[in-house]
Amino acid sequence: MSFYLRPDQVPELQGLSKMEQRILLRGTFLKERAMSTVVLLLVIIGSIQFGINPLIEQLLPTVRTDSMLYAGILIAWFLLLMTVRDIVMMNVLRPKFAAKRAEQTAERITRAEQGQGETTGSTNLRDLLQERLADRDSAGQSSTESASSQAQKQHKPDQ
Repeated sequence: MSFYLRPDQVPELQGLSKMEQRILLRGTFLKERAMSTVVLLLVIIGSIQFGINPLIEQLLPTVRTDSMLYAGILIAWFLLLMTVRDIVMMNVLRPKFAAKRAEQTAERITRAEQGQGETTGSTNLRDLLQERLADRDSAGQSSTESASSQAQKQHKPDQ
């Protein structure tokens, strides 16, 4: 299984704008995000208490009295751990991202079918399927031939 460092590299998130990626990464799976935040809090407290503070006392004993420098070190550590948490969660939740994108595509297709007449609906359905196929092809998940034949099979009953 591949491990990705940036959202642009994740195949399940390709084809989305930066804002859509951010919403999917940070606003969709609240239960998982809440649990990872609790774990992050415990890791931060433990690493500062048992890792950073003893290291600072040993190497630079006067840093803890200088509150600005000490605060800067703690904030940098906090931001580093948050970034690591986001990268890990992005990779752990990849299957859920794929399921969510499939669900959103299905919703768009049903809305297009219900909102349009049969002639215009089939045209919009074909356009939506082609858009979905382009997303899949750019992510390397399927071939165009098998998907386009499926789109043609669905279009034949409408004629």
